[in-house]
Amino acid sequence: MEQYYDKNSYRKKSMESVRTQLLKDNAYLLGIHLFLSIPYVLLSPHHMAIINIFSILFYLACFIFLKKSNHAPLLYSYLVLVEIMIHDIFCVLIFGWACEFQLWIITLISTFIKDYITPDKSEKHRKRFVSIIVGIGLLTFISLYFVTKYVKIPISDYPSSSVVSVFVVINSIIGFAGMSAFTTIFVQQMEYKYTQLHRLADYDQLTGLGNRYNMLDILAEEEKKSTSAAGYSVAMIDIDFFKKVNDTYGHNNGDIVLSDLANLLSFNLPEGIHVGRWGGEEFLVISDYQVNYSDFLTLLEQLRQRVSSHVFVFGSENTVHCTISLGAAKYEEGLSIQDVIQHADDNLYKAKKTGRNRLVAS
Repeated sequence: MEQYYDKNSYRKKSMESVRTQLLKDNAYLLGIHLFLSIPYVLLSPHHMAIINIFSILFYLACFIFLKKSNHAPLLYSYLVLVEIMIHDIFCVLIFGWACEFQLWIITLISTFIKDYITPDKSEKHRKRFVSIIVGIGLLTFISLYFVTKYVKIPISDYPSSSVVSVFVVINSIIGFAGMSAFTTIFVQQMEYKYTQLHRLADYDQLTGLGNRYNMLDILAEEEKKSTSAAGYSVAMIDIDFFKKVNDTYGHNNGDIVLSDLANLLSFNLPEGIHVGRWGGEEFLVISDYQVNYSDFLTLLEQLRQRVSSHVFVFGSENTVHCTISLGAAKYEEGLSIQDVIQHADDNLYKAKKTGRNRLVAS
C-alpha cells in the first residue's frame, strides 16, 4: 500500500493523463475529417471539401493548444462542440436530411455535453448549461429538418441514393465510435474523481500520510494474516512538548513541524512498514506479520534518533529541536486490534512518564 500521498504531484500526474487522452481524441477527430475529405472531394461541387479544410486546420491547431494551455480540457471541449455543430449544420444543408449527418447532434447531446464538458461545475451550473445546450441542439435538429424539407438551399447538392447509403454507413460508424470515445473519457474522469475522494478519505491532507481510517484498514488486513507464531506490531509516537511549539511559534509553524516529521518517519522505510497520522501530534507505525518484532524495535529506535538529531526549520531564522516518545506492542493470539493499540498507547504513556525521548516496548 502506498505510504505517502503528494496531492500536488498526484494532481499534476492526473491532469497530464487527461491531457494525453485529449490529444488522442483530437487525433481521432482529425482522422475523421481527413477520412471525410475523400467523399467530399469526389462529390461536385466541392463546398464541403472547402469547409472541411477549416476543420482539419482547427484540429491541427488544437494539438498546439492542448500542449500549452493550462485551461485546455474545458476550453477545448467548448471549441470542439462549436466546430462539430457548425460542420454538421453545413453537412445537412448541403447533402440533405437523408444522409443522416444530423445524428451527430444527438451524439453530442447524449455523450458529450453533460458528462464531458461540465464534470467539475456545480449541479446548478451543470443543469443550466445542459438545458441550454439541449435546447439549442433540439432547435437546430428540428430547424434543419424543416429547412431541408421545404427550403431550397443555394449551396445544396443532394447526392445519389448510392452515395446517401455510403454516408448513412459512415455516419453510423462515426456516431457509435464517438459515443464510445466520449464515454471512455467520462469513465476516466469519474475514476479520477473517485480516486481523489478515496485519497481525501484515507490520507491526511497536512502530512500526506495515511490517516486513522487508512491505518485501521491496514490493521484489519494484518489481523487476518497474523497467527500465534507471526503477527503484526504497532507503535504509537507522540511529539514531546508539542503544545509548547504551538504556543511559542504558532500553529502554522507547528504544522510545518508535523509535516517535516512525517517526512522523517516515512523516509526510506523497509518493506512491510506503514506510517500514518493517528491524530494531532500522534503517529502510528505498523509492521506486518512478516517483520520480526526485534527488527521492528530496532527501526523504531533509529527513528527516535533520527528525529532527535534533526533541526526543524520554519522561516529564515526560527529553528527548533523536537524529540518523540514511542510505545510499541506486538499482536498476540486472542488480542483485538484495539487491545494491541491500547498496549502500545500504555507503553507510550510510560515513555512520557519516565523522561520522554525514549522507546518503551512490551
